[in-house]
Amino acid sequence: MTTKKAPELRKEEIFNAALVCFNQKGYYETSIDDIASRAGITKGGVYHHFNSKKILFIDLFHTVANRYFESLKLKIHQPADVSSHMQDLVKKSSEIFNENMDILKFCFEFMSLASRDADIRQAVSEFYKNRVAIFAQTLSDGKQKGLFKDIAADAVARTLYFLSMGFFLTYFTIDIDFDPMTQHSLNMKTFLEGIKK
Repeated sequence: MTTKKAPELRKEEIFNAALVCFNQKGYYETSIDDIASRAGITKGGVYHHFNSKKILFIDLFHTVANRYFESLKLKIHQPADVSSHMQDLVKKSSEIFNENMDILKFCFEFMSLASRDADIRQAVSEFYKNRVAIFAQTLSDGKQKGLFKDIAADAVARTLYFLSMGFFLTYFTIDIDFDPMTQHSLNMKTFLEGIKK
């Protein structure tokens, strides 16, 4: 007698299989058959949960990106000093970066398609707005507490996003001739020194 798996568990298996397939072959070369085979289910089983490969691709992005940032939040304590909070964020983000390379590689694949697909662009735009809002809130808190200069929090939050995404893009597109975590820490230290009072 076979036991039916709960829908959320089955979706998780599909997500795990899709993450591997998209990372190995890319979006366009990956088929639903590839994902179904890797997940150990039928093609119809994948379509039961996701109406198309693109819907699966977008849902996977939302899921893994949210998990990545949730795991970052869990590892970071909330000190009273916002500046210390930002420094802790830098330190812990380096650890999480190394632990989640498969997720980050997938996110790069996903974001690289945003220039050619409106639905993917919308998902990346939502991600961008959400991250900038989180950065802006932290910067505003620091400004109100007198830790940071009188900065335009939204504009400076975008700068932080651009800095992070530039690092991310470089990491996945060149033969690295530097230690990524040392460089990331230097980037963030320089940024923080620039806004501290």
